[in-house]
Amino acid sequence: MKRKKPPLFHLSAPLLLWCVLLHAVNTEGQDTLRDEAAGTKASLAAPVEGKVLDPNDQEDVFLEEFMNYEMKLLKNWKLRVFASGSWRYDSNVFLTNTGAQSDVMWSARPGFQYSYGDEQAKLRVLADYNAQFNFFEKFEAQNSVNQFLSLSLGYRMKKTSIKLSGNFNDVAGGDLDVGGQAQRIQFSPQLQLMYEVSEKIRVGISGQLQRSHYDSLLSSTTWRFGLFADYAFSPRFRLGVQFNEMIQEVEQSGNQTGEDFLVRVEWEAAQKVSLTGTAGFHLLHTVSAGDSVLPVGTLGFKYEVGPKTSLHASVYARAQNSPSLTGQYYQSEGVLVGIQQQVGSKLNIGADFGYDFSEYGSYLAGVASSRVDHVRFFRPWLKYTLHRHLSLELFYQHTTNDSSGAAAQPFVRNLFGAGLTSSW
Repeated sequence: MKRKKPPLFHLSAPLLLWCVLLHAVNTEGQDTLRDEAAGTKASLAAPVEGKVLDPNDQEDVFLEEFMNYEMKLLKNWKLRVFASGSWRYDSNVFLTNTGAQSDVMWSARPGFQYSYGDEQAKLRVLADYNAQFNFFEKFEAQNSVNQFLSLSLGYRMKKTSIKLSGNFNDVAGGDLDVGGQAQRIQFSPQLQLMYEVSEKIRVGISGQLQRSHYDSLLSSTTWRFGLFADYAFSPRFRLGVQFNEMIQEVEQSGNQTGEDFLVRVEWEAAQKVSLTGTAGFHLLHTVSAGDSVLPVGTLGFKYEVGPKTSLHASVYARAQNSPSLTGQYYQSEGVLVGIQQQVGSKLNIGADFGYDFSEYGSYLAGVASSRVDHVRFFRPWLKYTLHRHLSLELFYQHTTNDSSGAAAQPFVRNLFGAGLTSSW
């Protein structure tokens, strides 16, 4: 068996400490730091959810926090409709190392959020959809319609609960692996069945499909089937284990299999600090390149510093098929940290920081893989409430990819953006 040294050891000492504590990956098909750094969304300055402020003074409450408060009060259903328009300057549209091309993109994004029931309800439904219409001033061939859909359906019985959820993204935009613009569809439904054996013990089974389809590139399909068990040491602390069996089909690379061995954790302290997710390792069996032991998991940390200040962090590790390099995959490990501060009653400011290390490996014997990516980005932003139903957003993002090795895609990119969002 070939054992690979986790690339996390390339991180600096403070970041290494974070990763030891929170080592994880995105196994649910959600966006990772590489997706955010690519800048596929018109506006990337999305603040985290902070503590709900005093609802009695609705005019002075930050728009999103007031809407979140209303959602929490609901006992049956709530529909929120929103629309936004934004402007974005991109210094490197095609993510190139030399001869960078700049352009301005205008976007219109209508959408809705629907919820039925709360966390304690027998039936709970959550739906979030938005379509993003992008128009470039110079490179009109890059005009696109991006779609983002998230669904969740939960049903609770006396001791049994069923949850069906999934994400669907149809996106045209920058892709770090490809090193340019790419059209892709990502689909990730999952089903979980859980049974409470006692007040402290619960067990369950899960199934998940991850489908990534690229036009004119390499697509992949991954199935995961798992068993898990959790034990509640206290009402605010649960610890458990999980085992997944993986089957993967990759175009021009055959079928891979693997197993996940995970530890599960749910911890909340004094309603100010929370830590949730999984951490462990993945045993990958390739077609002809041998076996590899890779870290895998996903873990999120939130800290409500005060009534107007919040901090969030997430760490992930995962292996993903390369859509541009035949017979290769990349193991990504990264950390994303963000802070949000409310200033006065109408202004929210914040910043997000991210680092991702991706090392390429091979599914096939005889296929050499030497590419390594170091991706970093810094994103300050602000949101100002102009009216109860209207907010202004400004942001700047600097992204650097120090990519090296065969088929490397290094680049430097700067984004400036502004947008208006109306919600009712």
